[in-house]
Amino acid sequence: MLVRHNTALLEKAVDLVVKQAAIPTLEAEAAAYDRMARASAFRRMMTGAAVAVAAVGIGFGAALFFGREISPPVAPEKPIEKRTDRIDPPDTTTQPKLDRTDPPKQAKPADPLPAPLPSKADKVTEDFNKFLTKEVDFAGAHWTLTSGHYFTEENDPTWDRAWCYTRRLVNGVDVNTDLVNRVTPTATPQAPIAPPATLASVGLNDDSARELASKCAWLDGRTFNAGDFESPSGRAEAAKKLIAQDGWDAMGFDLPGMPLMNLSLDQCQTRCEGDDQCQAITYDKKHSACFLKGDASILVRAPDAAMAAKPAVASKVQYSSLVFYKNTVVVGDSYSNEPSNYASCVTACAVDQKCMGFNFDSPNNMCSMLDQVSSLSVFKGVASGTKAAGNE
Repeated sequence: MLVRHNTALLEKAVDLVVKQAAIPTLEAEAAAYDRMARASAFRRMMTGAAVAVAAVGIGFGAALFFGREISPPVAPEKPIEKRTDRIDPPDTTTQPKLDRTDPPKQAKPADPLPAPLPSKADKVTEDFNKFLTKEVDFAGAHWTLTSGHYFTEENDPTWDRAWCYTRRLVNGVDVNTDLVNRVTPTATPQAPIAPPATLASVGLNDDSARELASKCAWLDGRTFNAGDFESPSGRAEAAKKLIAQDGWDAMGFDLPGMPLMNLSLDQCQTRCEGDDQCQAITYDKKHSACFLKGDASILVRAPDAAMAAKPAVASKVQYSSLVFYKNTVVVGDSYSNEPSNYASCVTACAVDQKCMGFNFDSPNNMCSMLDQVSSLSVFKGVASGTKAAGNE
């Protein structure tokens, strides 16, 4: 027989016992949560205080850095209450109190404004140069002449010294060529200034350099002729010094009695420098032979030779592209066949733009010049040459 019991009251009693047992645990948890909350609040307060202190420190540091004074914060003063128990005596005069107590003070005149500081003078520019440039055509070429004028200070009324120069591009090298010196505005100008070798490299000698110098422009407007210039000290001796070119031969113009044998190159040059008739030399290194020459115009390639010329001649020589052959005839179209010697035959072909090659018949002293070159052929007794363009 199944008997059902009503357990509701039992279950409630058990639940009540469980809850009562849990009360201490819940109280402990609540106390723990309360301690945690207090600790968190304390940490926030301390952090805020630290930030405030740091901010104040940064402010003082910035003020010190920028040179400003910062006064420490001052607590506001408590306002003083006005006393109302004091009674002033009645005023029995008609004059203002100010008139009775002190005599009227004279108004203090305003301090005069400070006088303006004198403006600083402009900065003085020292070692100041002014230049004039002039373009001229001279001796078949175009030249740029530059005149410089030196002032001790920029505002000086006149210059201290002046000079004139030109520049030329020679075989890819920018050559500066000094022409004139004016040591003072009133002194006689000196010209030419550049060494003879420099003048020669740009196609000038002492005489032509003076002519070119006479075309320089000056700030004082003065003009000079070539004869107005004074030669610098030692110029006459420098004009006799030879300017050497190794690997070249100066054709023609041999003085009588040439060559001089068994001389060194230096001895050959010394002989020419001491002889007013000698203007150039060719030195045969292979045979130690010295050729003194009264002039020179055409230089031809010669590995075994060296030439040298005085400045007046070195400035005008031309460099030929002729290449030479021995016992060889040049085949081509001839347009001239004249009696001559070898040097004259070479010179004639070198200066004639039409000539592309030549043949010199030594036994018969005949010079043949060709305007077209096609080939070379062996032929005994003939000395020949071709220009570089003829070999292309």
